[in-house]
Amino acid sequence: VKKDMGRVCIARLNRELSEENIIAVAGGTTLAAVADMMRPVRKEMLFVPARGGLGEQVENQANTICAEMARKAEGTYRLLHVPDQLSNGTYQSLIKEPGVKEVLALIRSAGIVIHGIGEAKTMAKRRKSPPELLEKLERDQAVAEAFGYYFDGEGHVVHKVKTIGLQLEDLKTRKAVFAVAGGASKAEAIAAFFKQGSNSILVTDEGAAQALTE
Repeated sequence: VKKDMGRVCIARLNRELSEENIIAVAGGTTLAAVADMMRPVRKEMLFVPARGGLGEQVENQANTICAEMARKAEGTYRLLHVPDQLSNGTYQSLIKEPGVKEVLALIRSAGIVIHGIGEAKTMAKRRKSPPELLEKLERDQAVAEAFGYYFDGEGHVVHKVKTIGLQLEDLKTRKAVFAVAGGASKAEAIAAFFKQGSNSILVTDEGAAQALTE
């Protein structure tokens, strides 16, 4: 099913491509399936990770997925070698590094973004978040996660992880944004994410779609 969603996402993506494209790609198992379905196109394509992702399993990191998409599309890529979660001091230090600044500028100029939507508790545990954050997410009834933001059922941000890369507000000025997420268990997370006013194009499956309409 994830590969089918990946195939649909790539077909829809091709309609948005111009002669030169910068595409920012997030991490996760669903995005890895999208990368599997990427095919060569006769357009210039530069892939960049939407955010730092060191700390995730390597096959699910944005860097890995970005490089795989570029390989399949016969395009090019740039990587962002920074951790997913940062202290404020580390964040301020890293964004001044010339290599990080250069890639960050490319990420912020990306016209197309492809991202997933995660279940809050699952994502917090996968990132080995401290117990106090897990308790906070439970207390604030967080149900969804995207770009390091955790949302409650009404789409309100209840927690934000300090990350280098695209921020939620950056999505509103992109040419095209794709959210790829499926499975009936993801329906609550998908609904919460879109309640905050996202302009993403949703690529989903029958299970999630039925649960959403109910």
